[in-house]
Amino acid sequence: MDFKKLNTIAKVHQYKKKGFKNAKIGRMLGIHRNTVKTYLDKDPDESVRWVESRQTRSKKLDPYKEKIHDWLSDEPELSAAQVEDWLKEQFNYYEAAPSTIRSYVKELREQYGIPKVMTYRNYEAVPELPMGKQMQVDFGEMKIQRTENGKYVKLYCIGFVLSHSRYKYAEWQEKPFTTNDVIRAHENAFEYYGGRTEEIVYDQDKLMIVSENNGDILYTKQFQAYRQERQFLIYLCRAADPESKGKIESVIKFVKYNFARGRRYQSLDTWQEQCERWLVRTGNDKVHERTKKKPKNVYALEKSHLISVSNKIIRSNNESITKTVLKDNTIQYKSNYYSVPLGMYQPKKHIKVRIAERDDLLDLFDYNTGKWIDAHPLSKGKGNLVKNPSHGREQEKNRKLNQHISEVLNLFKDKEKAKEYIYKLKENYPRHIRDQLRVMEKVAERDGDYIEEALDKCIALNFTSANQFRDVAREIARRQVQTESNNLESQTLPEEYQKITATERSLDSYLTLLGGHSS
Repeated sequence: MDFKKLNTIAKVHQYKKKGFKNAKIGRMLGIHRNTVKTYLDKDPDESVRWVESRQTRSKKLDPYKEKIHDWLSDEPELSAAQVEDWLKEQFNYYEAAPSTIRSYVKELREQYGIPKVMTYRNYEAVPELPMGKQMQVDFGEMKIQRTENGKYVKLYCIGFVLSHSRYKYAEWQEKPFTTNDVIRAHENAFEYYGGRTEEIVYDQDKLMIVSENNGDILYTKQFQAYRQERQFLIYLCRAADPESKGKIESVIKFVKYNFARGRRYQSLDTWQEQCERWLVRTGNDKVHERTKKKPKNVYALEKSHLISVSNKIIRSNNESITKTVLKDNTIQYKSNYYSVPLGMYQPKKHIKVRIAERDDLLDLFDYNTGKWIDAHPLSKGKGNLVKNPSHGREQEKNRKLNQHISEVLNLFKDKEKAKEYIYKLKENYPRHIRDQLRVMEKVAERDGDYIEEALDKCIALNFTSANQFRDVAREIARRQVQTESNNLESQTLPEEYQKITATERSLDSYLTLLGGHSS
């Protein structure tokens, strides 16, 4: 019997003595519960003696065994990498190799029955980029337990990583990020790195991006001004496409589960200081699994390739104020009223928004997500109503229009082509788009078999009117009917008679036969 099997048998008997059930022993050791039963029937003396001889040997991490056990008991999801970082942070311990720590943590888990359940997400490899080319940015959030009362607080994080060197920066705050917060964090990151990259990769976050339509990006007003000021290029990830920003996805996960998980929160300043020390100690010092290099060493070479950033841009950092949405879909601020989108107010739900002054504007943010809603010019008087026209009935009209467009799109098989054509109609006939849609519906009702071909011809001929679409569809239908009629006539006679034509005679010949004469 090999040592591995002896070790397993001994552990089965040890766990059984501790009162664990067969199924749980099997899960902890990675064997079937029937195998557990088989091992329990065997004489454990030999295997137990061998295992005990191994356990009596002194190990490097034994002086910290009790502390590591406490960490794992309090936070079962703690990784060996986190244990390594905490040993460095709390005991300045650098002697054991990562593999030694992993083995020791694994043994403690098995010895005390502290299983770890992990979830995994697959990412596709992307090509390496040159130095100074790209930086990636993303957001995360996590509930952390407070030190003083044990209650949980939700913290919000923005993470940056240089795509070439994997050199990281992270910033935390207690409230959801606003566009102003994002800009401030960018400036802090540029200062931390000593410059910026040519290109920055973002997810489709509403703090920066209003919409993206086939490559045409509409930025929020505030972020657009900042982007133009700093002159960096933007690469926008497609929705649900983690591969295009896999580096930052990994960084956010690393920050959350290596630095943040299991810590206790005292204050934001202390938390940020701990995070920055972690970046120096572990985040940028640990050998990267993919590059097999320390990010700080590669960054030392990449730093000279970054674009210099001077004159740090400072945005006002006013604390946001919470306001309740009133029943007329407004909020009150300094004796004036400002509109919110129609329908935001909901009876008995006390819907709230966050507001913050910026220059001569009042920014409105979603209370739960922190996403930017709109900006109003600040009123200098009192008792005034400041209303955005899009917050009124027009919004409901747009909702119904979008529903109408969706219904028309469903009439077509090729919805992408139909969508392209309808948006051209909307551009050419903004005031009469509903009439245009109704014409297309009537065409589908009358000549439904020909609308796909009509759509192709209209796009090819650059026809951008529903009336032209109707005429093309009718002409295609007419030609089809004519073709079918001709085919029907040619099929009524036998084939041998279909080529025979009647001889034409003059009028005089008919008069002669009748005995008359022509005058």
